[in-house]
Amino acid sequence: MDSQENKRVCINCLRYIALTPNLGRCRLHDREVQPTDSCEDYASDIMLLNTKKGWYVICGRDSVGPFNYLEDIDVKVAEELKVDVKDVFRAKVRAYREPSKPLDVAEDIVELNDLTVQPIFNGLSKKVHPAIGIVDDIAYVGVTLPCLVSSKNGTEEKELPFFITSTRQKILCNKEVLAKLKWKLEYRVVNFENRWSLKGIEAFLNGKTVNPRDVYLLVRNAWKSYLEFENEVIYDFMTLWTIGTYFFHLFNSYPYVYIGGLKRSGKTKVLTVASLMCFNAIFSNNLSTSAIFRLIQSGRCTLLMDETEKLAHKDRATDIRNLLLSGYKRGVKVYRTEKTSKDRLVPEAFEVYSPKMIANIQGIEDVLEDRCITIIMKRGRNKQILNSEPSSHDLIWQEIRDSLYILYLTYWKEIKEEYDKLSEGSEGSVGSEPNRILQQISDRERELWKPIICLALFFDKYILPSPSQPTLPSQPSLEKAIIEFALQKVKEKQVENVTETRELVLIQTLLEVVQADGYYKAKIIKEAMAQKYEEEQKWLRSEWIGRALKRLGFTDKRRVGTGTEYYLKRQQVEDLAIRLGIVPQEKAENSSVQQNSQKENSIQQVCRVGLSEENFSLVYGKLRELCRSKLYATTEELEYATGIGKETLTAILQAMQREGKIIEYHQGCWRVNA
Repeated sequence: MDSQENKRVCINCLRYIALTPNLGRCRLHDREVQPTDSCEDYASDIMLLNTKKGWYVICGRDSVGPFNYLEDIDVKVAEELKVDVKDVFRAKVRAYREPSKPLDVAEDIVELNDLTVQPIFNGLSKKVHPAIGIVDDIAYVGVTLPCLVSSKNGTEEKELPFFITSTRQKILCNKEVLAKLKWKLEYRVVNFENRWSLKGIEAFLNGKTVNPRDVYLLVRNAWKSYLEFENEVIYDFMTLWTIGTYFFHLFNSYPYVYIGGLKRSGKTKVLTVASLMCFNAIFSNNLSTSAIFRLIQSGRCTLLMDETEKLAHKDRATDIRNLLLSGYKRGVKVYRTEKTSKDRLVPEAFEVYSPKMIANIQGIEDVLEDRCITIIMKRGRNKQILNSEPSSHDLIWQEIRDSLYILYLTYWKEIKEEYDKLSEGSEGSVGSEPNRILQQISDRERELWKPIICLALFFDKYILPSPSQPTLPSQPSLEKAIIEFALQKVKEKQVENVTETRELVLIQTLLEVVQADGYYKAKIIKEAMAQKYEEEQKWLRSEWIGRALKRLGFTDKRRVGTGTEYYLKRQQVEDLAIRLGIVPQEKAENSSVQQNSQKENSIQQVCRVGLSEENFSLVYGKLRELCRSKLYATTEELEYATGIGKETLTAILQAMQREGKIIEYHQGCWRVNA
């Protein structure tokens, strides 16, 4: 008998009590045993693990250790693990009888009694989203297809989930099938009603392609058929945004669209038209909060919210607000407390990145508005458009969606390349005109507009505007039209921020007051700032000035008499103004000198189309007259007051805006630049 066998006999067991030289008693079974007997009844609920750090006693998820020697494992261990002392003793018996070499817990493969554990840092399988995405350089869309399923119980028809890929394959969305491709589902499949028709899917698998120009015009004409927007370029923007709902997961962020306006101005109709074309569009009104979170996560749905001010339930309003504040950017997750099957409350992370469109009358908060591109609706005048109502049964909507799915699977790589070029340019590389213009706006605005400009650049390759094609944008290129529209929207936000944000008004005041480095009294700054308001502002006190200066980074101060003076540097004030989008007067004047030739050219260009200086003077005079009694005048009011056609009037207004004589206070709302 070798040494290993000697260790497995009862005489070497801790349970063995010697009675005579040739007889003993087993503590566990309370029976007489021979010294050379062996026992195979080992503990299974308590496990001892021998590592290089020492012995660990493991019970379920709990463990105690390390211990240098087995003898150190005593009754206290059982008390700490809340188990029977006998179970710990049985585990020690097993460890004595089957001694193991110390385990290196840092090794790549961890071997336990009946398990082998191997950490995988890169993962054997790639996660695939069940709705739409890219994996292994292949684009795919999740659909459900009717199938004949045969088994020993017979044959039946079932609808099963499939991936339709850019390589024109259909892949069953099944664990075993995906495992062969080394893919696995990231989230559970949601049973949406197919928005891509079976006929369209079959045509794509058989080789059908689409022309991007035709798809663009199809979507744009749908918007023109049912909505009357004041500015022609809004049709282009809404078309690009709608198409982008199929590509948004390629981008780092995607802008929300906020639709504002008075009652009966067409806000709900905008959402309805969007719901018929956008990717997996859902309305939030008839869904629970949990359903919204899960549908966005598993279906990458386009969320449409009508009359958001009616979120009466406080908890729902808070959850929806958190979803909206985080859901414009890829990778950001929102945590919610969810109930498990055992009614335990546990935090759960939800992916909430998706396109979203919001419509209401009262407006939205500033923080949410920063994530939106705002479109203000006005009551239409075209009776044919006003009386037209989109029907979900109209076959045109299915044709549009079928074309958009094929467009995505065919051209996703081109659009991704355009986006990457813009992203590289925004990080400092010398690039094209879009990159140069994107550098002029804030980081938030840049990340919002980048996907839309990217799509415009893509479609410009396939769209060639001409006078014989009235459905195409009137600008030389879609890219230029969208960039001009983006700059207009950014300027609107800046004007609104400057007039409504107290800190920005303070910075404007500092630009005027601080002409040289030195100490300045808070009282003097307050008085200068008060002059920028028509009425007395009760909140504007020296104490508020002090707190605001501290928030802005001006902390050097001293007490003089009954007041406080702050040390302000001209360069620091200018730098802060530029960071917040306020151009110092000197820089504005230099920029104005550089743009004089451009302004003259723009007026000359307008004059070439038959406009006279008399019309310019007429429009400017009527605008001044109207603005004496109110803050601004609309394009419609000026059209009525001057008798000039809308297209000509718009050209005059835009020319005077570039010249700096007037300001577009909001879309279609003008005032004289004082």
